[in-house]
Amino acid sequence: MLESATEWMRIEAPSLLMLLATALSYAGERRVHSYNYAYLAHVGGEELIPELMKRYYRSVRILPFLCYLLSLGLPVQLAPWKASLPGFFLIITAFVLRIASQRSLGRLWTERCLYVADMPPFKRGPYRFLRHPEYIARAIEGLGFILFFAINPISLLLWLRVNSLALKIVKTEDRQLQELAGEPLQLPRSEGKVTFGAS
Repeated sequence: MLESATEWMRIEAPSLLMLLATALSYAGERRVHSYNYAYLAHVGGEELIPELMKRYYRSVRILPFLCYLLSLGLPVQLAPWKASLPGFFLIITAFVLRIASQRSLGRLWTERCLYVADMPPFKRGPYRFLRHPEYIARAIEGLGFILFFAINPISLLLWLRVNSLALKIVKTEDRQLQELAGEPLQLPRSEGKVTFGAS
């Protein structure tokens, strides 16, 4: 019995270490979010789509753990293979992009969408090249988890669900920002109005 448990731990060690690192990363993000959210609320930030943002981040956080559990529980016919090395590469790439996005925003990064009037559009770091680098990083990361643990249709459906929430957030952010800025929806956003938070 002890030998079988030791063997299981040896086999599952990479996956367990990945989940531990992911959990610590998410815990750090939550702490930064709480700190920055209080600051932005204090300076008059108006929170938009709070329930949608909460649902998105809950989905992001549970995805790697569900991917791992599904890799253990599904029959081999539904999870026939995994690509740990490509998955690991995608996870690391996404982590670097995500951290770069958050560091670029600094005190302006949160897990919520907050409208701050009269603040210039943000064009530093990855935001010089990508409009929503954090959402892109989360999508890459989720795909990396699927490859790392085991490719299966349920994990892919969960990943698609998370990304559909991100697309809905982007569309809603843009629409509400234009409405708050008093512009017709077909016109570009005002140069003096911007939302901050995850994107």
